[in-house]
Amino acid sequence: MDAPLLAHQAEAVEWIRGVGRGLLGDEPGLGKTRTAIEAFDGGRVLVIAPSLILESGTWSDELAKWAKHPEGFVQAPYSRLVARDGNKLLVRRDPKGKVTGVTVRPEYLEDWDALIVDEAHYVKNRGSTWTHATNQINRQSAAFLALTGTPMPNWAHEVFTLLRMIYPAEAGPGRKFGAYQKWLNQWFIREVNRFSQVPGTELIGDLIGCFNSPACKDRPANDPCDHWQEFARENLGDRFLRRLRDDVLGSLPPLTEQTITVPMDADQRRMYRELKKEWVTETLDGQEVVTWTIGSRNVLLDRITTSGWFASGTGEPRGGKLERLRFDLESRSRPTLVLAHYRDTVEACARVAESTGARAGFIHGGVSNSGAVVRDFKQGKIDVLVGSLETVSEGLTLTQADMAIFVEKSYKPSRNEQAMRRIHRIGQTRPVTVLDYVTPDSVDSGKRILLEQKTDQQMRALTAAQFTALL
Repeated sequence: MDAPLLAHQAEAVEWIRGVGRGLLGDEPGLGKTRTAIEAFDGGRVLVIAPSLILESGTWSDELAKWAKHPEGFVQAPYSRLVARDGNKLLVRRDPKGKVTGVTVRPEYLEDWDALIVDEAHYVKNRGSTWTHATNQINRQSAAFLALTGTPMPNWAHEVFTLLRMIYPAEAGPGRKFGAYQKWLNQWFIREVNRFSQVPGTELIGDLIGCFNSPACKDRPANDPCDHWQEFARENLGDRFLRRLRDDVLGSLPPLTEQTITVPMDADQRRMYRELKKEWVTETLDGQEVVTWTIGSRNVLLDRITTSGWFASGTGEPRGGKLERLRFDLESRSRPTLVLAHYRDTVEACARVAESTGARAGFIHGGVSNSGAVVRDFKQGKIDVLVGSLETVSEGLTLTQADMAIFVEKSYKPSRNEQAMRRIHRIGQTRPVTVLDYVTPDSVDSGKRILLEQKTDQQMRALTAAQFTALL
């Protein structure tokens, strides 16, 4: 509690108190949680965050460390904001089934001094129940702070809901953020998605000014063009603050990133070759696997580059990457974070870790006690934590580990970056090593090239046919 704020944190505290309502979008690992605590300590504050973050003790740990008045902070998971009648959410819908309103649990409808919305991209969906609930709570809060390292995780237009919360006076009829469709028409290219199987599906793409502009099309992923700067300036104004790690941190232990080339074994090569050419292959236990669309085939090819075991799910997990993981974990004596994209890979990696004698735990979207697993890892009861990138990338502090191993990577560049920053962040005292397992001459290695070149929005816009070029 005696450690002074870092310079960039002190700057953010002053900014938060000055603007009253804003979006703090610092890169992961810059201490946004402590900054928010310092800005509102002493007031009556509601913190809304994903269940895993709260259950794993992230906010409780930080409050115990930094807050002078921790009793003033109330924590609420997104999933519990809406009141229930028995097991039924109290939700109002129109005749088409669209959510038009919700009943918020009364304990959250107070006159808060401040509302903190952690991992704020959770409210990107205009029609979700927790977006409706957060909007109601926001109207009774004197101050509002959204925290997220990925303000625009998939598409830029998803920031609209946050704009309405940051500028509630501009969210009414006829105002700047009063009509979603009008706002879209002002800023974004809109066209029919020719690659969707649902007729009439719309694709909301890049900014209008970027259309047919080579300077915008070919820009590096971390170098926004003038059109994007104009978009941020005209919509977020002075209520958006984002700093990059390389610009504000010089005191973190060194980070070493190493790419490990891991060829497929004989079974993987056979399955990959057959599936790529014939769209059908046979699993290790003789079961036939048939794909009918380009998209499903590409996903299976991607999974085969990790292991051919997943297709049957029987026997001991094996494959080039899993054998390499076994080798690397056998030499480890410190806590290790293992990351994968697919759930069955997560579970297979945990089994591989246990085979080395390590105490292992895993978390993904289908695990009900993920918070307890993370707490066990923090307390030293688990040696190897294996997590899906979707689950691990958000809000966790896992500085007990000084090595992260990417067995697979997400198709979202920001998600991979966030996952790595779970261990290389403020609080880390040891040099950090990140290993990235890559299968050569496959969709896996092709994907890595694209991840280095493209933003999340550009990756999302790839069609199945374009993705085939990676094979």
